[in-house]
Amino acid sequence: MTDEEKQAEQAKQMQEQYQKANLTISKMYAENTFAKAGIKEDDYKNILDSIVTEDPEKTKGLAETICSAMLKQRADVEKTLKEKITKGTPTPPAGNDNNAGSGSEIDNYKKLFEEAQKRNDFAKMAYYTRLIQEAQNNNK
Repeated sequence: MTDEEKQAEQAKQMQEQYQKANLTISKMYAENTFAKAGIKEDDYKNILDSIVTEDPEKTKGLAETICSAMLKQRADVEKTLKEKITKGTPTPPAGNDNNAGSGSEIDNYKKLFEEAQKRNDFAKMAYYTRLIQEAQNNNK
């Protein structure tokens, strides 16, 4: 081999090492980005090789974009689930009701008593009867 061929071979090996090092750095950037976002390794390991490039900054940008999309989707799913769960939940009786200012305390208890009576809930009927009597005694 001539000196030129040796130099060319050495330059080629250096270039390959440089590319390998950049890929390793890029992969670490991406893994770090996913980890900081709180995404589990099982959730991103399948796409990791697809987004790793020789340019570490480009890889980091891609990982950040994917993380933000995943986190937004997670937040949207959580919000939707929360809305579905709380949609059919009635307000607790005798709690801080939004209608508290719409009538007197006794009238509110009477409405709650009637609702309990419709459901044949004897425990709540007794509870509201006691509250009505206490409110009437307090108003005297």
